Amino acid sequence: MVAFHASALDGVARNAALPTPLLLRLLAFDGGGDGPPRHALQRAGLPEPAVALILAHPNPGARIDFAMSSRAEPVQRARLADDPSPKVRAALAYGPEWRDPRTAVAPLPDDVCARLLDDPDLSVRRALLDSPCLVPSFVASLATHRDPAARRSAARAWEKLTPGERSALLGDPDPGVRRAAALEECRVDARVTAELLRDPNSAAEALRRGLLHRATAERCVAERTHLAALAENPSLPTDLVERLAVDPEAAVRLAVSLRPELDETRRMSIHFTVEAFARGDVEWVRDGLADPEVLRRAATSAHPLLRRTVAQSPHLPPDLMHLLARTEDPLVEDLLGMHPPTLRRRS
Repeated sequence: MVAFHASALDGVARNAALPTPLLLRLLAFDGGGDGPPRHALQRAGLPEPAVALILAHPNPGARIDFAMSSRAEPVQRARLADDPSPKVRAALAYGPEWRDPRTAVAPLPDDVCARLLDDPDLSVRRALLDSPCLVPSFVASLATHRDPAARRSAARAWEKLTPGERSALLGDPDPGVRRAAALEECRVDARVTAELLRDPNSAAEALRRGLLHRATAERCVAERTHLAALAENPSLPTDLVERLAVDPEAAVRLAVSLRPELDETRRMSIHFTVEAFARGDVEWVRDGLADPEVLRRAATSAHPLLRRTVAQSPHLPPDLMHLLARTEDPLVEDLLGMHPPTLRRRS
C-alpha cells in the first residue's frame, strides 16, 4: 500500500502546475520512512516555503535528494553547506548524480566550494574534488592549495593555468600531483610521455593521449604494450594505425575504428565488434556535441558507438534527429528519448 501511494504521489509531484500548498503537503509526507517523493524535492523553481521545509526536513535522505538536484538554484542548494550530516554536505559538494549533456548544471558559488573544500569531514572534501560540476576557474585556483588532492585536481584545468603554475605542479613534492600534471603535459611533450611510460600506474593513459616519438610507438606495437590505449593516440603514425586495424585483438580493432581522422569507408572496413549494450562515449564526438560538422559525421555514420554518443547532443538538428530515430538501435532510441517530444517527431 505504501509503495502504491509513493508511486502515485511521485506522479503528482511531476505535475508542473502543482499548487504550493499541495507541494508543501507532499514534502511533509513520510513515505513509510523513505521521505517525500524525489520529484517533489527536485522540482525546478521551488518557492521559499518549500526550500525552508526541505532544509529542515528530519530525513537526511530528503536533504540529500535536494542537495543533488540539477534543477535547484545554486544559492538554494548552498544553504546545505552547514548541514549537520556529512552525507548531506558530501552530496551537496558532488552535485547532481546523473549529468545529462542536455542539462547545464549551475555550479555552486566559489565561496561555498571553498568552504566545502575546508570541511572537517574527508568525504565532503573528496566529493567536491570529484565533482564534475566545478567551473574551470575554480579548479585552476586549486593549483597552490595546501592539500595535494586539490593540487592534483587543478591539473584538470591545465589550459587555464599559468606557465609558472604548470611548472610548479610538474615539480610538486607529491608524486600523485606530479603524475596528474605530467599526464596533461605529455600531450605536447614526447619526453614527458617517455617518462610516464616507465610508471605502470600511468603507462596506459600516457599511450592513449601523449605525444609519441616514432621509435617509442614502434616499440610499443612490437611489445604489444597497452595496444587498445595506443590505438587511440592522436600522434600514432598512419602506418602503425593500419597495422593495429588488423590486430588479432578485438578491443584494439574497435579502438582504431573510432579514430576521428578516418573517413566512413575506411572506418567501416575495419572488422570490429560492438556489444549490444555498450553505451557510446567516443571522446572526440562527446567533445564536439555542439559542433555541426562533428554532429553530422557521427549521426550519419554506420558505427553504433558514434551514433550512440552523438544521440546525447542537445544540439541535433531535426534531420539528424529523424535519421538517428530510424537506426533501430534501442540505446540510440533511449538517448533520443531524453529530448523533448516535439524534437523527436518522425517524418
